Amino acid sequence: MGEEPLPNGGGNILVTRGWGADKPGICQAFLKKVEEHNSEVLDMAQFLLGGGLLFTFVLKVDEEKSFALMKSLRACAKDVGLELDFYFPNAAEVPEAEGGNEAVIALVSSQAITPALMMDVDKVLWGHGCVVLEIEHRSDNMKEHNGEYNKVQIRIRCPVGLRLACLVMGPATCDVEGLQKVCWAHGAEVTARWWDAMNRPNGKSLVVFGLSQVLCCEDVMDLVVKEAGLPAASPTANGASGANGASPEVSAEDKLAMLKGKSTSLLRKVIQNLPFTPGAKVVCAAMKRLGCRLAILTNSGMREIAEHVKSTLGFDYVICRDVEVEDGCFTGRYLGELAEVKFRKIDLLKLMAEREGVACRNVITVGEPLKGLKAANARLMLETFGPTVYFNASKLSDLTIVLYLLGFSGSDVRGLRKRRWFDGDGPGGAAPAAAENSAPKESSKRFMVQVSAKSRKAGQLSSIFQPLAPVGKDVQLTTIRQCSLQDGGMCLGLDFTVLKEKPDVVVKNLLYACQQEKMTIMDMNDSVKDFNWKSRYANRYVLTLVQKPNISSTCLCEVLGAIGSNRINIIKIERLSARDIASLQFTVSLPDDLTSDDFASKMVEVSKRQGADIAIQRDDLERWMRRLVVFDMDSTLIQQEVIDELAKLAGVEAKVKEITEAAMRGELDFFGSLKSRVALLKGHNAEELFAKVKANLIFTPGAKRLCTCLKRLGFKTAVISGGFLPVAREVQRELDLDYAFANTLEVDETTGLLTGQTSGPVVTPQRKRQLLATIANVEGCEIQQTIAVGDGANDIPMLHAAGLGIAFCAKPKVQEVSRYRINQMDLSTVLFLIGISVPRLRCHRTRLSAN
Repeated sequence: MGEEPLPNGGGNILVTRGWGADKPGICQAFLKKVEEHNSEVLDMAQFLLGGGLLFTFVLKVDEEKSFALMKSLRACAKDVGLELDFYFPNAAEVPEAEGGNEAVIALVSSQAITPALMMDVDKVLWGHGCVVLEIEHRSDNMKEHNGEYNKVQIRIRCPVGLRLACLVMGPATCDVEGLQKVCWAHGAEVTARWWDAMNRPNGKSLVVFGLSQVLCCEDVMDLVVKEAGLPAASPTANGASGANGASPEVSAEDKLAMLKGKSTSLLRKVIQNLPFTPGAKVVCAAMKRLGCRLAILTNSGMREIAEHVKSTLGFDYVICRDVEVEDGCFTGRYLGELAEVKFRKIDLLKLMAEREGVACRNVITVGEPLKGLKAANARLMLETFGPTVYFNASKLSDLTIVLYLLGFSGSDVRGLRKRRWFDGDGPGGAAPAAAENSAPKESSKRFMVQVSAKSRKAGQLSSIFQPLAPVGKDVQLTTIRQCSLQDGGMCLGLDFTVLKEKPDVVVKNLLYACQQEKMTIMDMNDSVKDFNWKSRYANRYVLTLVQKPNISSTCLCEVLGAIGSNRINIIKIERLSARDIASLQFTVSLPDDLTSDDFASKMVEVSKRQGADIAIQRDDLERWMRRLVVFDMDSTLIQQEVIDELAKLAGVEAKVKEITEAAMRGELDFFGSLKSRVALLKGHNAEELFAKVKANLIFTPGAKRLCTCLKRLGFKTAVISGGFLPVAREVQRELDLDYAFANTLEVDETTGLLTGQTSGPVVTPQRKRQLLATIANVEGCEIQQTIAVGDGANDIPMLHAAGLGIAFCAKPKVQEVSRYRINQMDLSTVLFLIGISVPRLRCHRTRLSAN
């Protein structure tokens, strides 16, 4: 086994992969050995496969100690019952950190996920030169657990210049098929979108639904025709049209002509019994809670019905053709300039996006928006707007599939269904019963394997699934997961069942195919025993660890030690930072006898000893539904205290600074201290003082990057300061914040001099909290959906009121009473607590510049 030195001669890169039965404390045991040998962790990843654990460490080791470390790790593996594999990659060939043209694909099906589906999907990706970076297949995204759908999410790196329209529809000039055609052949639905650092649509999105067979499970024109006592307008009972010798579809114009002379009172009768699609209310309420704007775009002309749906489901507006009416009766014709709406979908979507101030890439369409468009126009629509989610109620029974396709998990959907929005009557009110596991055939056999490769390249999945695909539905994937590593390698976990005779022959063919491609395949079957998926989703939390410039092995070892000693099971480990391991995210399951508060208090001590930031949050729907971020200004967004800067210019710095420090420590009443400090500025020219302060503002490192990213992701932002409004307005302008509130200094109108008093309401600690709630109310979100960031005692009420209150490089008293703290002098670290990783942020920025 050859050892390749790093370019700087400082050691070797050693990749360690382990697999076996999962149990608490495993990572801690291995990291302790790494620390004992003075090695450095460059990257790490872990995920579970059934009851099996797969983990990988990328280590920088001293050349003279590499053999001793490997020996020590093998002994550790034997003690905890794991298998290990080592290799030394060529450091000169290690790729740069991920980032660039990355996209995410969601595959959702009410049927089993098969190797044949995965192989055909990878063939499409391979044909376009796309490399699979990550495959996520959560236990709650399995139909046997959620009672609804199977879902697999794939993140890919695309060649520069590739358009998503080519992925979805296939290119116009070659034989590579599109994802939609391939998935439909396997009974699955698919969405593709550029990866924008979040698993769900961001709050600055416009979601446009169709009406007939989308929000309503039947064609509304057919319902009106039926109510009129006329023959059924649709050629078949389920609304199918034209194919396989069926009668051609009846056009909307022909249906309307049939209603000539009929009273419009028919519409009110239809509305009384209007059949909504199951799940419609769940989907619409979830989108509204995210902050999305909702619109109905319908070609039916039945505006009264569309307006009723708008009111019932909470839509923002409707675009609909109007029908001509005379003396309370239909004339059989459409009215006015909107008679040809169906031919101008792209124009209408652009119009709605501009009206709402939403970028076209954030326009999501649900229904059949490509229907009736020529191929060129369909491609243009896919290239111009965000993801297109296909839905037709005659083929798909429940609209909640839209949530799965847009990034929600089975646990998210279950949580949405439990909310009081859906209690009692109304569409989408009842959750489906959990699916029963089908009994396996006597000849069936379950296999769990890990496949690893030293590099990532297009077509790898196709090579792996090639021997499994011909078996068809006789091979079913229970779980498939893949992670990518900083060293350029990949690790794939497969949990599958062969439902036919001689199942070992199928696996033998898989083993041979992997060996041919120089991939390593390892058996994990022993780890299947005693696995209960529900235990992985009970008391589930996310622990975020940040330490700049890198997380030390000592820090990592102590964090993992605290996790292991408290019998906390690690479900998944992800690196959030880019090239360096400055931030890790651990998804963990707490034991029943340990509260999150108790665990958080234990981690505070670790944080203090190691000089790292550690945050613990419940891994639930609320974490992804935050929409408003409010900042303090002084010593948060900027590194100065404005009152001190004004005092310095006014020559009263020492007196003001003394009062300021006492106030921020909570030793003085805020209102009284402000009054005393402002009085010292009396007689100075206001315009000159503020001009000099604004010209010399020093923004906190990471502030501009953080606010830019938040803006792009649809968050609303505000500064609420106990400082002064002219500077707050300047900070608002520089950082492109949505709101700014601060104190106003009274100025003598005749002289332009400060009077030594304030004007208007003072921004006290209590008013900061009230303003947070007020802005949230204006933005239509709950206070639990807010994030507050501040450093002083006057920020404490605001930090406690917010859903996520972060003490940033805060005073000791603030740190003591705050659940979340950041002490790295980089405000963009807030992104890690939101769950956004640097590579994904870079990808998002690249896509924006490319467009």
